[in-house]
Amino acid sequence: MNDTLDRWIQRVTLAAMVALAAALLTVGVVLYATDSQAGAPPAEVTRGEP
Repeated sequence: MNDTLDRWIQRVTLAAMVALAAALLTVGVVLYATDSQAGAPPAEVTRGEP
């Protein structure tokens, strides 16, 4: 293959891996934050009773 094409492929692959790592990190932070909030007691509990 062409050296220019090889470098282009390497750069695209690197960019894709960095984007994937950022996406996984974001999902992990969101899930961790959601889990942390789920453990907090609710401000008001309604049971449907008057």
